[in-house]
Amino acid sequence: MPPFPRHLDFVRRHPASLLAVSLLLLLPPLWACAPDDGLPGEGQATADTESTAESGDPPLLALGLVVDALNEEILRATLDEGSVPNILAVLEGGACLEHAVTHFPSVTAAAMATIWNGAHGNVTGIAGNQQHSLPRDRHTVMDRTRGFHYAPLSAEPIWITAGRHGVRMGGHHVTQGPAVPGYPLHLSTDDPAPMEARRQEAAEALDAPGLYVFNGYNTLIEPHRVLGPEDVTPADPAAWADLEPAEGEPPPRAFTWTTGAGTHYGAFLGSDGSYDRVLVNTRPRVEGSIVAWAEPAETASLDGRELARHFSDALELPVEGGRVHLRIRLFELSEDGEDFFLFHPSLQIVEGNTPEAQAAYEDAVQGWLGNSALAMYGGGAFGPTLMDGGDGTAENRVLETAELMVRQWERGAEWMWRHGGPQLFLDYFPLGDTADHQLLGYLNEAWPGFEPELAEQVRAFRARVWALVDHRVGHVRTLAQEVDAPFFLMGDHGMRTSWFQFLPNRALADAGLLFLDEDGDVDLSRTRAVSPNGYWISVNSTVWRDGIVPPDEVAEVVAEARAALEAVRGPDGEPVVTRTFTPEENPEFGLGGPAGGDLYFATAPGYRWSWRHWGEPVEEAGIWGSHGFPPDEPDMFTVFCVEGSDFAPTRLPWRPTTVMAPTMAEAVGLPAPRDAVDASILDEFRR
Repeated sequence: MPPFPRHLDFVRRHPASLLAVSLLLLLPPLWACAPDDGLPGEGQATADTESTAESGDPPLLALGLVVDALNEEILRATLDEGSVPNILAVLEGGACLEHAVTHFPSVTAAAMATIWNGAHGNVTGIAGNQQHSLPRDRHTVMDRTRGFHYAPLSAEPIWITAGRHGVRMGGHHVTQGPAVPGYPLHLSTDDPAPMEARRQEAAEALDAPGLYVFNGYNTLIEPHRVLGPEDVTPADPAAWADLEPAEGEPPPRAFTWTTGAGTHYGAFLGSDGSYDRVLVNTRPRVEGSIVAWAEPAETASLDGRELARHFSDALELPVEGGRVHLRIRLFELSEDGEDFFLFHPSLQIVEGNTPEAQAAYEDAVQGWLGNSALAMYGGGAFGPTLMDGGDGTAENRVLETAELMVRQWERGAEWMWRHGGPQLFLDYFPLGDTADHQLLGYLNEAWPGFEPELAEQVRAFRARVWALVDHRVGHVRTLAQEVDAPFFLMGDHGMRTSWFQFLPNRALADAGLLFLDEDGDVDLSRTRAVSPNGYWISVNSTVWRDGIVPPDEVAEVVAEARAALEAVRGPDGEPVVTRTFTPEENPEFGLGGPAGGDLYFATAPGYRWSWRHWGEPVEEAGIWGSHGFPPDEPDMFTVFCVEGSDFAPTRLPWRPTTVMAPTMAEAVGLPAPRDAVDASILDEFRR
């Protein structure tokens, strides 16, 4: 197949678009002017590409970005145009659904798999963030695996569709990427031949020229760390043979610390009698060191300055499976060098669908990080928070980690678009989700602990985080506008505030369906139903290893479990579980499947769930933003829009997120992914 296939139906329907793109061909085309930097397929003309060029048929282009936890109602109620101008511009100027209905449970791994594959978990095999391990007869009902990984994937994501059809595509940190889906057997007795054939086909597609898929979430070498004097080991500065302070400078103060990437050597240096900077290297040598100067937390506006400008350059570190890059940020350093506040972001291997692509991406970006350090913020790692009476220093510090995240993601996206030459580029960004888990609840007046003054402080801080999310949206949007390509803005779920926890396993235990052994673990020899992850109930049937419930008794156990959940009452005497669902009764949600559950539930406002099997069925909990709830509830709604010269502002009725992949595929002339259950709505967007 040619890399730029002909799409006559699109051309006939949109001759003006053909003219616009043809005019672009008079200029050096974006997809043809990348330097030969060793990427597979780069600069390699073939008979197909030559015939395409001679025909004058330009490639169809499209870009898309999934913003984690994007809910239009929440966004409009809590943020103003000055914070999120790009997002609001797409919502108001693009063709959009009234809302999109995501996967159930509305958790990221499963919701993203629905977007990439065009099907829910009963088809994709991705049913949750944590889900059952397969095959069932080789695993107990309590065995779990990560839904973010490619190993449990049982469907064809859109990038494999692109590879099969010769369409150049980039997938930037896509869940369930970048390798061959596992296509696991449901039972060990199933015929392995069909799944092996699909794995082989996927492997060939992933090796196609012009296909670049990256995922940095599969291998974490070291998490974010804040380092103080107690976190490092003092060392002899004499080991730094080439370190000779000038006259009047304080003597070097050397130290070491260790990460999953090895031992790192640091030395604090100074001038004018006080310490002001730090060197870090993989050995005690000045040559090759990175340097960070002590600078207080950034307070300047984003306008007109470089993001994360006080972070050091990158230090390359070889690790098993690839390379990582270390950067450091020195927020504080006392004049005598004895006290300091040093931060380094996480070290994560960026995996690519080919070794060449992986190496080229790392060369270009030099240190990608999967998220900001907001998850550390609430525990006080950056100093007293607003919630603890802080003065804003902690917030300014953690925002710099979010700036670095945005900068490195944008570098990756820019490099992929400029050098990979994709027709379809799909991206993802999780910063808004991380922020709203931590912060959104403080704005909720229904929370018993609501404080108006604190709420306004948190609102302003959260707006600064979402401004960085909008920065990312603006970057990808600009890439689309440069070539007059459609820009798809999407979300995967919404967010809800909660301050109680519901423990379904305790409800099952109280009903005599779940038992613990003498060590406090679930006793599968007596347990008939259990929640392995908190958001569904699974029957411990004999299809599972060590299961005890015969097939003809499964429906009875489901009924008992439903009654147990519905019997739980909160402190106000009202039911905690408001609705229940089964795969048979609610096929529209794509529930169940080989890795999913037998019974799902909705909770009352203010409640989230937990998988714990100790404690009480209902417990008070800290304020938190949550998702995973039924996708037909408004705070779980998300967004699907397309913006571009071919699309007028309009609103269509709601649709499930299963339409996203087929719609984006059609935009570049691809068929829908093989396992998609819905059709494209691109023509409806164009009306």
